[in-house]
Amino acid sequence: MPDNIPTSANQPFVFVDPASARQFALACKFGETALPVLITGPTGAGKEIMARVIHESSPRARGPFIAINCSAITPSLAEDLLFGHEKGAFTGAHSPVPGCFEQADGGTLFLDEIGDMPLDLQPKLLRLLQERKLTRLGGTREIKIDIRIVAATNANLRDDIRQGRFREDLYYRLSTFALRLPRLAERQRDIKPLALLMLQKHAAGRPMPRLTDDALARLLAYPWPGNVRELENVMARAMLMCDGIAVTAADLAFDDEGEQPQGNPLLQESCVEAYPPASLQSTVRRVEQNRILDTMRSARCREEAALQLGISERTLRQKLQQMRQEGLAVPKVYQR
Repeated sequence: MPDNIPTSANQPFVFVDPASARQFALACKFGETALPVLITGPTGAGKEIMARVIHESSPRARGPFIAINCSAITPSLAEDLLFGHEKGAFTGAHSPVPGCFEQADGGTLFLDEIGDMPLDLQPKLLRLLQERKLTRLGGTREIKIDIRIVAATNANLRDDIRQGRFREDLYYRLSTFALRLPRLAERQRDIKPLALLMLQKHAAGRPMPRLTDDALARLLAYPWPGNVRELENVMARAMLMCDGIAVTAADLAFDDEGEQPQGNPLLQESCVEAYPPASLQSTVRRVEQNRILDTMRSARCREEAALQLGISERTLRQKLQQMRQEGLAVPKVYQR
């Protein structure tokens, strides 16, 4: 396992970059309480991992951690899955069955994609948060439970509130504490340890290949629209494509480049052919510059280019100024 990666009973956590390390520290602090936490961030960024950090940092760490994806629940079965049912509640209910809330008693219930929870169940979740009691489907007996709710979403719940898809009172109950998990492109220092961790995982007991400088340069230059989930896909393919000794840039096939193992010819030429003796820092800088120039040629304005690159417009402006000082030709339309 790569060095300096916090571990839990379940799996390693990677929060090395300052942007993610701050959120990791907050998650550990939030774990000390029993209050709800709302985690926001893009798909594939690791929201469930952060929920596990909160659970493992809490006095409930020895209790169960139950994860439910609300977008995957069939609306007609949602109440039964979450609240359980009593014997005779419906045809085929031959015995009482506890729901996920009861199963998480003494621990943490993680509700992923909370914005997709059926609207008619949201008042019942609100009541559960307020009273710590539930009633099974088909029952009358109130059951006391002791759970911690951690919810997550990649949507803007305030927009859902305005459009009547999510209850405002439930939103404020769930967001006592709030965490925003950055996109992988905003967590550059997490990329290498994550890549090494995934190589080890997919080595499946075989010797883990090393990650070459040109491969790392490509990983750092890629914008990662699929975030950590996409990185795992790339490293799983690389483990299959490599010679077993080293993963090179030629072994990396990114999701938006189809199944071509050679990847982006422009980036590969920059990393492998044009600058073979260069240092890693120099290679990364040149790959970054090529990426910026390519994005600027296709974007309509500097603001759009910054958005596509996953950086602020101010950061892009500073990088452009540095590129001009190095004698690179920057398209005049962006020189505002």
